[in-house]
Amino acid sequence: MSEKTKVIVRIYGQEYTMVGKESREYMQKVANYVDDKMIDIAKKSKKLSTAMVAVLTSLNIADEYFKVKQEMEDFKKEAMKPLEELEQTRSQLAATLTAFKEKEIEYIKTIEQLEEEKKNHVTNDECEKLKKEIERLKSELNLKDDELENIKRENEELQNKIFESQIKYVQARKELDAFIETFDEKK
Repeated sequence: MSEKTKVIVRIYGQEYTMVGKESREYMQKVANYVDDKMIDIAKKSKKLSTAMVAVLTSLNIADEYFKVKQEMEDFKKEAMKPLEELEQTRSQLAATLTAFKEKEIEYIKTIEQLEEEKKNHVTNDECEKLKKEIERLKSELNLKDDELENIKRENEELQNKIFESQIKYVQARKELDAFIETFDEKK
């Protein structure tokens, strides 16, 4: 179990003893933040009692907290979009691969038919038809190859976006966690 740190801080002219697992510097930083907020509010209206200044300060800090929390939730939603796009791209890739395999099988069958026809002395007209069919299938196969390459590139780009979003999410989460811990300790 880690040792607790104890520090005496001054907030709005009053000394308080803070105890926590964080460093002295961190606890002083939190106390200074609250002190600055209370002083700002007190400057705006000289007629407020200390309790009223404390309540208004609490409300302002809670407002900041909820806005940061909402931003974090919005960020999470934005971070999920590339994942959804990636899943859609993966589905498209799977469908394209399936279609590609079907065309490949069709192509192989056509080649086998051509070979069989050659063995049976196929007429020139039939050979020409088969050659055209083979060329058509080759052309389709090339188009599918190009389509597959494009999908792979899109997939890589989406994975890069997801990685960047995850980094941003982790950074924002750390900031939010530190901010939340500050409030939890005050309770």
